[in-house]
Amino acid sequence: MKSVFAVPPLVIAVLAAGLIYFYPLTLGTPLLEPDEGLHATISQEMLEHGEWIVPRFRGEPFHDKPILYFWAQMLSLAVFGMNEAAVRLPGLLFGLLGSVTCGLLAKQLFGKSTGWFATVASMSMIIPLALAQAAAHDVALVPMTNLALLSLWKMEQATDRRSVIRWTAAAAVMIGLAILTKALIGVAVICVGFCAFLLFSRRLSISSLVRLAFAGFGGAVVASPWYIAMEIRNSGYLYYYFIERHLMGFTTSTQRHGNQPWFYYLPWIILGASPWILHTLPLLKDRWARRTEPAVNENNGTGAPSLQIHRQALLLVLCWLFGGVLFLSVAKSKLITYALPLYPAVAILAAVAWQKRSDAELSPDANLWFHRIQSYGGLFAFAVPPTALLVCGLMTGTGFPVSGWICAAAVSMICVATWKSWQAEQYRQASAFVSLWVGGLTAVLMTWPLPYFSEDHSERPLAGWLNEHNQLPGRLSVIGERPASVIFYLTPKLRERLNSEQLTSIDVPSLEIESADDQVTHFAVREAVLQEASAAGIRVPGTECGRAGQFVLFEVSSESAVTAETKPNIHL
Repeated sequence: MKSVFAVPPLVIAVLAAGLIYFYPLTLGTPLLEPDEGLHATISQEMLEHGEWIVPRFRGEPFHDKPILYFWAQMLSLAVFGMNEAAVRLPGLLFGLLGSVTCGLLAKQLFGKSTGWFATVASMSMIIPLALAQAAAHDVALVPMTNLALLSLWKMEQATDRRSVIRWTAAAAVMIGLAILTKALIGVAVICVGFCAFLLFSRRLSISSLVRLAFAGFGGAVVASPWYIAMEIRNSGYLYYYFIERHLMGFTTSTQRHGNQPWFYYLPWIILGASPWILHTLPLLKDRWARRTEPAVNENNGTGAPSLQIHRQALLLVLCWLFGGVLFLSVAKSKLITYALPLYPAVAILAAVAWQKRSDAELSPDANLWFHRIQSYGGLFAFAVPPTALLVCGLMTGTGFPVSGWICAAAVSMICVATWKSWQAEQYRQASAFVSLWVGGLTAVLMTWPLPYFSEDHSERPLAGWLNEHNQLPGRLSVIGERPASVIFYLTPKLRERLNSEQLTSIDVPSLEIESADDQVTHFAVREAVLQEASAAGIRVPGTECGRAGQFVLFEVSSESAVTAETKPNIHL
């Protein structure tokens, strides 16, 4: 059937990818605390000191994250300079790579057309695209997980020894990179899902376990040089990271993310995989309706996988998703970023549903579900962009410019294009428009509301105040947060003269005790924290001496201030 729009689906999808993965680099949004600023400052410090083994923050080893993402950030900073775009580029590229590899995996499991739907679904899920913007290390784990599962699937499907060895080696490399990205989290998600698949597909055997063991051992070999180097440079690192952080984090509530309920991940995955997770429902309905169909080994010359292979592939994706959710839910330490490797599974399930709808293979009831989801979901999506802008305006007390409302209206109109493509049975084009709607909404929110929210989570104004005065106080204590990106934004001259005692952190309840320390010359506190302290009857000592964005500066003793010109040249 002839397309109702002249724009090819590929062009629409590329435009959506541009809005999601490249447009944010042009905005100059400040680094956000606590994690983004911290990781950027670590990468900056490593680069400036020529350190490629031990992540360091203010001269001290930082043991909480492996090295691969820091390497990527260091390379980006070296090429593009010390700016926000260079900090965020690796995360966005890893996010894009995660979507592409999701499509490659879906293509191998279900065919080329399903790979298309999986790619556009994966790149336009809410939580994965949001975390890609925030330079989260876990984003780099997604493509490794996708490619590891692809390699393991091909390893099991291989019929000759050479192919088995080749795909086992490929799986080992991907597992090794996953270990260098997030240690054992990615490996656990991969192995739990694949072992569950082997069990439920009745393919579990000594030989299959041996192949999986070789892949895991090979991955450990790939990652071991850096971990061994870290242990040599910092004795006790392996015990801390693998025993205290991993084993104790899994079995006890000793870690800072250890107090979440068992169902913690369920709402995050349901909401975070929107809008595509709704399209998995017709697939599940269809599979239930056809659960008694016999398997067929032939593909009838169509190039699509046989029904038997199709069922095995679907079982793999389901084991990957539900096995991963179960494993992460059992763990005591929970954080939404840990679940990132599971979102591609949802994208693939949604893609299978779209492909079945495109091929008119859904059962009548499942097809009705799909139609209702598109209808009601489209009406809801039409109202989201202006409503989101309105709500953000009320929250920030800001009136956005006319251009923002025009862009929001334009994003709403994408729903009309999606519906027309759907009615014309142009499903590739309709799916591309869905991803464009998500990309457009992302661009609108990042262009207008985000700058107002970012002021409450950035230390860039504080660094600007220090740079403007071209001096470092004898000791500046930041109330209520750990100084991180303020260091990133300092001029190289001030950064070079900064020592570990000049920037400190203090909580509000400890303020009265700290204020007695005569070495503190300045306090910096956000207005919201200042109000919290005042409400608790705690007064920030000294005299207000300036403002830097949301920060209020207090000077305690001007005589003890030390300028950059007179401070000794001390490296971190």
